[in-house]
Amino acid sequence: MRIGLTQRVLLHQGRAYDSLEHSWYEFLQGHTLIPIANRLPVDITDLDALIITGGDDHPVRNQVEHELASCMFSRNLPVIGICHGCQLLTEKLGGTVVPVDGHMDSYHAVTYYEQQHLVNSYHKLRIEQTPPGATVLAHDPDGYVESWILGRTAGVMWHPERQQQPWIPNEIELLLTR
Repeated sequence: MRIGLTQRVLLHQGRAYDSLEHSWYEFLQGHTLIPIANRLPVDITDLDALIITGGDDHPVRNQVEHELASCMFSRNLPVIGICHGCQLLTEKLGGTVVPVDGHMDSYHAVTYYEQQHLVNSYHKLRIEQTPPGATVLAHDPDGYVESWILGRTAGVMWHPERQQQPWIPNEIELLLTR
């Protein structure tokens, strides 16, 4: 499967660079990974799926990711948002995110069908309302949504690519095997 990965914008000595965390290559080994530049127009002709990765907001990045998601939706191809990507997709599809304390640089459990999984947390926002029609897959001990799915689009608030034993809900994993 050919999976597009969005990239962070890093600023160094007054210049902007696209950046992709190396752990993605191990997490998605067996797939062909295609880093996507933060520039328009976007081209998804060679993609089977898209992952909107985590990282900080940047206006150019957000514009590219919104355009990529819209193109993927129009072709009914899988789109998975990780952390920042989950927040972006939540809002794009009509949900809401709000500030949260205690979720930056921490670990906490999530519940998935009565199973507990320990996940990392690098976000300052939480999902207040999922997109209309979305199914909640995992929530944290405070009841905050940590993962959802809506058709072929899904969001995960943690970074599975950074975990020693990466885990995502089965429903989302299936999006990367079809």
